[in-house]
This record gives sequence, structure tokens and C-alpha cells, in this order.
Amino acid sequence: MTQNPGPYGPEDGEGPAGGNRPQGGQPPQSPGPYGQPTPPAQSGSPYGYGGGQPYPQQSPPPNYPPPQSPNRNAVEGKNFFAALFDFSFQSFVTVKFAKFIYAILILFIALGYLIVIVTAFLDSAAAGLFVLLLGWIPAMIYLILFRITLEFMIALVRTSQNTAGTRAEIEALRSDLKNRG
Repeated sequence: MTQNPGPYGPEDGEGPAGGNRPQGGQPPQSPGPYGQPTPPAQSGSPYGYGGGQPYPQQSPPPNYPPPQSPNRNAVEGKNFFAALFDFSFQSFVTVKFAKFIYAILILFIALGYLIVIVTAFLDSAAAGLFVLLLGWIPAMIYLILFRITLEFMIALVRTSQNTAGTRAEIEALRSDLKNRG
């Protein structure tokens, strides 16, 4: 009695190869996790592609100079007082002056907190204890707000500096391309 082959070809023991031995001299395959036969790995790769060899690397462009770090423009080159009196606003003092500004802000907030504590104790002991225990909360809120404002200003300045550096690099690349072409 002849059986029709399944949709995937003849079963083991059917067809021209006959018997239970696989065709082409390949070793028998063990069933996969769901009873399907696993394909043999090719060239040592568990996924059956690539052959375990790394992808070829691209060669660097011929005769191009290596990329250079962005030139620090006049923003970093000037000293503090020259940058302070720069009426063209090409250099910024915010980044250089930020530590000092933050230290002054902390000093003023701490001094203000101490003045409020002393004033509250002069008024009454209960008000003094209340300010001593809970008065640091508004002081910390002010410090956090000043810090966020200062960080925002520094981020704006650094963005401007990086944009200026990128612009200078792009202009240099454009002039280099015009000279080559």
C-alpha cells in the first residue's frame, strides 16, 4: 500500500532513499524543543549563518586627516575680567563664575535662615523652636530653585559654546571640501 507523502516530502523509510538513514551522509538530527528537527549549524554558527566569522570592517577613507577636537574659541581663552568686560558677548562668565555664585547663594541663604531663627527666638521661644525645626524647608526650597536656575544658565551657555564649536568645524570642513574639489 502506497502512502501519499506529507506536505514536507517523504517520511523516513519512504521514497528513494529507503530505510531510516538520512540522505547525503548527514548525521541524524535530534528533535527540537517542539519535536521539529533542528537544522544543522553551518560553519560553527549556532544560527546557521555567518560562519562564525566577524563582519568585514570598513577601511578608513583614503588620505583624509584625522578628526580634530573642536577649537576652544574665545570663550575659554579670555580671562575672567576680559570676559566680564566683553561688550560683544562672545565670551561667557557664567561657567567660570558659577562656583562663586553658588557659594555666595548658599552663604546668603544660611545667613537669612540664621537671622530668621534669631528674630523668631527674640519674639518667643515657641516661634524660635518652630523656625528652628521647620524653617530649613523654605531655605532648602530656595537653594534648590537657585541651583536649578544656575544649572539652566550653565546648560544654555554650554549649548552655545558647543554650537559655536560645531559651526567652526563645519565651516572648516566646507572650506576643506572646496579646496579639494
